[in-house]
Amino acid sequence: MNRLKLRKLRIGIVKKMIIGYVVIILLPTICIGLLYYKQIHNNALKDFANNREYFIQQFGSSLTMNMNQIEMIHDIFQTNKVLSGLLSGKYKTESEQVNVYLKELVPLFSFYKSNSFYIDQIRIYKSDPNVRNMGTSIVDSDGSIPSRATGLKVGEGYWLQEMSTPSALQMIYYKKLYNEDFSRAIGLMEIRLKYTFLSSMFHSSDVKGTPLHYYMAEDSNPRKGITHTEIVALSAKLPLSSPDKIRIYSAVQKSKSLQYMDSELGLLMMNSFYVPRLSSTILTVTPTSELFQKTQNSVQFYLLMISALLLILSCAYFFTVSTVVQRIVKLGKHMRGNLLAKYKEEQDSDEIAFLVSSYNKMIDRNDELMSKVDISQLRQKEAAYLALQAQINPHFIYNGLEAIRMAAEESDSPDVAKMIYALGQSIRYSLSKSQYVVLRDELSHIRSYLQIYKVRMEERLQYEIEVEDESLLRIACPRFIIQPLVENAIVHGISKKRGTGTLRIRLYSEGPLALVRIQDDGAGITPERLEMLRQKLDGIVSMPEPEQEQGGIGVMNVHERMISHFGPAYGLTIASEPGEGTTITLSMPKEGNAVEAPHR
Repeated sequence: MNRLKLRKLRIGIVKKMIIGYVVIILLPTICIGLLYYKQIHNNALKDFANNREYFIQQFGSSLTMNMNQIEMIHDIFQTNKVLSGLLSGKYKTESEQVNVYLKELVPLFSFYKSNSFYIDQIRIYKSDPNVRNMGTSIVDSDGSIPSRATGLKVGEGYWLQEMSTPSALQMIYYKKLYNEDFSRAIGLMEIRLKYTFLSSMFHSSDVKGTPLHYYMAEDSNPRKGITHTEIVALSAKLPLSSPDKIRIYSAVQKSKSLQYMDSELGLLMMNSFYVPRLSSTILTVTPTSELFQKTQNSVQFYLLMISALLLILSCAYFFTVSTVVQRIVKLGKHMRGNLLAKYKEEQDSDEIAFLVSSYNKMIDRNDELMSKVDISQLRQKEAAYLALQAQINPHFIYNGLEAIRMAAEESDSPDVAKMIYALGQSIRYSLSKSQYVVLRDELSHIRSYLQIYKVRMEERLQYEIEVEDESLLRIACPRFIIQPLVENAIVHGISKKRGTGTLRIRLYSEGPLALVRIQDDGAGITPERLEMLRQKLDGIVSMPEPEQEQGGIGVMNVHERMISHFGPAYGLTIASEPGEGTTITLSMPKEGNAVEAPHR
């Protein structure tokens, strides 16, 4: 059972080489490629995150600087005595007010509007109703002014963010103007920036090659009427769902400038910069999948090259494997079918050619040894046959005469005549000089032999001889090839059994084989002795002396004579159970005296 399992677990050389290819070449290449790609991916992500962090900080610094410059405009207007006098009511008549505005203040308003790229409009909401409205620059207060701006104290400024569209943010700065001694507010200055203020700054700090998605997260401010954090798009093409905005808000609360978070769009990288004056946080949110859009072609090319190299390597590998395996298989088939013939192959200088050369030399050496051994083996087999015949004849004659003596003493009976006739036939067969007979003669001798034993053992011996195919009786075989086995069955099997014993001899065919089965229901053979006999038949061990006294020499002689005459593929097989009997089967070819035959 264990041998069968081991045979099932054996793997052919082709499968071994395929497994070796997968384990040694394919899997390491794929694993190393994946690790290398992952390392490149992580390094690129880290570099991009560092660059994005630098630019968001640069953007925050630029925004703060520009807001400082815009707030300084208020200080310049505050220190202008002409504007302070006009708003304080110093000029009573309309002509004086218009003259002062056109001469002194229009150049001031025009200078800052024309020289600042970000300013859309500068307007002053006057407090004194006696001061004339001057175009769009100095006007009366209206309901558009936020309440937070009207309640500003001295020195306080207020930045307002107005969203006209989801992606258009306008920033407005409010701060009050006072008279020269700062005892009274004379107006509210409004500096309205262009909608392109933030977007232009975005483009100036943008990382080339990767789109930036800017957002603003505005803090909760009850005074502005905001009771929850709003996240609005400033310059973005990335749609954010409500759950994503909640995740971004939670991330903003952690006050980290660089963060990663999962979203419905995949893994997001978020950089942030908090602007205290706006009470808001400027965000850049980028899906990590967008970072490598431009590198996908390079990755695909890399994968294509690796696949092509693996394909070429695989074809070369399997071509080599198939060539080697085919040569080995051819050599193996030759060795199995033509064991004693040389193998011819094209001249090569590789290891397989060396194996073929060694095999051919072994065949030459084997031929030399066989020629020397053949004569010795033939002499040994002939001596064994003569020894067997010398052993059989005296015992047989003695047993026959003893049976005649016992029958004669008991009574005058026709059985005596039959027994004497059978004995004469057996003696004649034994003294024949021919070494080979046909199965018909061998079975005829066995019938005479059994008749003698039948008279001796009476009812204790019953026998049957069955021939299923009459054509098998013409097969040639060595003399006395069945008698030793029949004698063993009677002496060591039936005679040791109480009561009647039955001996059955059956001649039949099975495929290309002619089989003679000798079966008795006698004492049987113990498992230990049966195993010893089988090992001896297989040539594994030699027969110990005690076995020779129990019929082992007769069985071995028959087996060796069968192999000598028909070839190593034929001979004896033994099956036995203690107390149930023994079955011995001789196998021989139906046609010819083949030396080689299929393995049985």
